[in-house]
Amino acid sequence: MTFRVPAADRAAVVEQLRTRAFPEQRTRTEGIVSAPSFHWAELGGTALWEGDVADAEERKGCLDAECQGLVRALARKWEAEPETFGLMSLLMRDAGGEELPEPWDLLGRSVPELNVWHVEGRWIGIGVSGLAQDHEQALIAVVTGTDPP
Repeated sequence: MTFRVPAADRAAVVEQLRTRAFPEQRTRTEGIVSAPSFHWAELGGTALWEGDVADAEERKGCLDAECQGLVRALARKWEAEPETFGLMSLLMRDAGGEELPEPWDLLGRSVPELNVWHVEGRWIGIGVSGLAQDHEQALIAVVTGTDPP
C-alpha cells in the first residue's frame, strides 16, 4: 500500500491530506486510504524480510531519519513542535476488548509511537509503522478529526 513520495514532497502531501474533506465511504486512491474519519498514507517504507539483520537495522535507521526529517519540516511549517504519543496502551486496550475509534484502533495495532499536532481541528500524526523487526515498516501520515482516545 506504500505511496512512495520523494522526501522533498512529503510535507506538501501531508498538508494536502490535512485540508482534504473526508469521504462518505472508505476509498483508496494513489496509495492513500481515506475513510469518513481519516486519511492514511504510507509515504515510504522498507521491507525487513530481505538481507541480514545488519541490513535491516540500517534500513530502519534510514526510515527513522526520514520520519524525523518530515517531523522537523512540519514543525517549521506549523510553527509548533509535535506531542509524542506512545500508542502501545492502545494495543493493550484493543486486546482487552475495548472498541477504539478509527484511525486510533489501526494506529494502536501498527505504530508504537506517533508525533502528533492538532491543527485547525484536525489531528495529524507522523510515525513509523511496524511493531516487529521482521515485518515491513513504513513512514506513515494520518489525518483525522477524531480525538485520541
